[in-house]
Amino acid sequence: MLKVLPHFKGMRMTRSLPGIAACAALLFAGATATFAQEGNWRRVEPENLVVLTLPDGEVLIELAPAFAPRTVAQFKELVANGFYDGLEFYRVIDGFVAQGGDGSDMAGTAPAVSLLPPEFERAWSDELPFVSVQRPDMFAPETGFIDGFAAARDPEAGRVWLTHCPGIVAMARNNEPDTGSTDFYIVIGQAPRYLDRNLTIFGRVIDGMEVVQRIHRGRVEANGMIPEGEPRTPILDASLGTSLPAAELGVVEVEDTGSAAFARVLEARRVRGPPFFHHRPPEVLDVCQVPVATRRLPAAAAADETPPEPAPGGDAQ
Repeated sequence: MLKVLPHFKGMRMTRSLPGIAACAALLFAGATATFAQEGNWRRVEPENLVVLTLPDGEVLIELAPAFAPRTVAQFKELVANGFYDGLEFYRVIDGFVAQGGDGSDMAGTAPAVSLLPPEFERAWSDELPFVSVQRPDMFAPETGFIDGFAAARDPEAGRVWLTHCPGIVAMARNNEPDTGSTDFYIVIGQAPRYLDRNLTIFGRVIDGMEVVQRIHRGRVEANGMIPEGEPRTPILDASLGTSLPAAELGVVEVEDTGSAAFARVLEARRVRGPPFFHHRPPEVLDVCQVPVATRRLPAAAAADETPPEPAPGGDAQ
């Protein structure tokens, strides 16, 4: 049975797109994704990790400096200075996003730090490990993965960008493209791909989406805004991976989206052949519906290079 694995001999392993209905569909369809085997993992370096502590647990964010270097640098500086500690998620729309920070983005007040230039996309480089998923896609000429991040590209224009899949972390802004600074949001619902190349995506949640989904929602008629004095989910602490003791952080690894094992996952999801399907779906694949596994190993086990074998299953969709 597919499930979120508890700590298993010191290791936690999850898939990044939880969903009961999707899990059930794959269970009966026989198209379940397989956890990566040894050698099919990529280590997330501590300098590209941020750990948010919320009332219901920890949220691990992998940063994307290859796509948003200025935004990542400023976000890391804010985290290091304790800027987010004690701030709250003040705009939370069920099925859309959870937005947190000091509220300067929504209030139009002077931000605590410099405004950021837009980093909506970047120039294509053959050095990027792009693994194709779908061509064409509804929102782009082609989608794929780059080091675990869902991405899209326009080969003719020579541009590539990250996509608004569930769990991505992006910088909020006002109407002008260069008005983001501190407030960020996490996508908590369906993928709002129409926002691609309109906001700066600078990270993704790789563990703890079950914690994110417990963030207190605002009212629909108020566009998700939660007035002061009403219950809001606070950020108890935000820490850089480099600031945490190795024994506390452990070693965080994500599934290698460039591996042969992951290619088989993509093919199984694209071609739905099991007898469960009486009307076979078209052989297309939404990049936002492909989960990428994460595991967190104790530092000692990783140092010995003898991590425990993963248990079968997981919360794959």
